[in-house]
Amino acid sequence: MNLKHLGDALDHWKGSVFKLTHTRRLRVLPMFTDEMKWTRKQLETYAKLLGVNREDILQTETRFSNSCRRTYFDLPGPNDLFLDPDTGICINTRPNKEHLATSDIAALLSKSRSRMLMIYQQRFVMVKMRETIERVLSIKGLGEFHRFGFDAGQVGMVFISRDQKRIAVATKCLRSWLGPVASARIIH
Repeated sequence: MNLKHLGDALDHWKGSVFKLTHTRRLRVLPMFTDEMKWTRKQLETYAKLLGVNREDILQTETRFSNSCRRTYFDLPGPNDLFLDPDTGICINTRPNKEHLATSDIAALLSKSRSRMLMIYQQRFVMVKMRETIERVLSIKGLGEFHRFGFDAGQVGMVFISRDQKRIAVATKCLRSWLGPVASARIIH
């Protein structure tokens, strides 16, 4: 997440997706890539736009970088997490600070069998969102997890968990809200 994007339409969209698919407490891991620390007011605005409590935003004192990956994702507890990288999950072998790596996902899911991750995903340049999510879902390192994607046109959300029931419930909730367009927007 980068401060230059705070308050754009996508922050509100992300919060709407949480409401459509979530029944448990959701914590937010923003993956801040700015050089400067966000102010209290900026964090409060981000929380309001997402529809979460300010205290549910984690790692507010840490700028995300490749050098801090290991410690950044060492989060205790079973809480579900929304990860907000600048661009999404990396499909290349070397992720940069704008990407989430499959090893980051594995580390977060190793802490709790029932934890579900929701991950913001941008589309790849000149590739449709559906194709982007299909490529992300087929990444070799994600094969051991249950997962699905939500194609919202220009951006998407990827849901991942070790617990198949958690993914089934989130998919069912989203299908209910999307009605007749669910099959065009939900990707397995």
